[in-house]
Parts: sequence; structure tokens; C-alpha cells
Amino acid sequence: MRPETTATLGHIFAIRAIEKLPGLFKPRRYLYHCARCKWSFIVNDGRRGLITAVSDKFTALDHDEAARRVATFATGPCPALEILTHAPIRANGSNGAAPVRADRRQRPGVHV
Repeated sequence: MRPETTATLGHIFAIRAIEKLPGLFKPRRYLYHCARCKWSFIVNDGRRGLITAVSDKFTALDHDEAARRVATFATGPCPALEILTHAPIRANGSNGAAPVRADRRQRPGVHV
């Protein structure tokens, strides 16, 4: 049985307030930048609650790529940690190192 890990694999955001769009009742816009995968999103872009995925130079992405990124915004998985969703989980807790045998030889000068 595989444990549910998507809740811990979300983005870790640095949030910055950016300029408001012109208009009296326009909401404050925020730039969300993931520290892990370096993806950026603009929240409240045009209307309250709208999320727009942007490239590194803050330009809009094509529709398919933007939809794929926005789908991971709230709960993940962050693409930087996507390898963890596909990696097998070892049940014995081993880190992959070879087992270490205890030295059972008698040391000189020590008597049991």
C-alpha cells in the first residue's frame, strides 16, 4: 500500500504584492513564485481569484502549458518533487547502503 504523499509535495511560495490594475474596484495582484521549481503565478490578475501562470520573464504561457501549471497551484505536486511520487518506497527504512556487520573479533588486552 502506497501512502498518500501529495499533501506534502505542494509548492513552497514566496509571495510579493505587485501593482494594481487601473480601476476603482480592481483587486490587489500578487506574484507567487515557487522556491523549489521556480514557476511563477499571478493571482487576482484582472479579477478576484483568477490565477495566471507566467514564464520567467513574466509573459503569458501558451494555453496547454499554463493549464498544466495552474492545475498544480493549490495542492501540487511541485514538479521539483515529482520524482518522489514515482520512486519506490522502501518498507525496511534502509537508505540503500550495505548492512554493516559488527566486529566480533576479540581485541587484544580485553577479556570477557
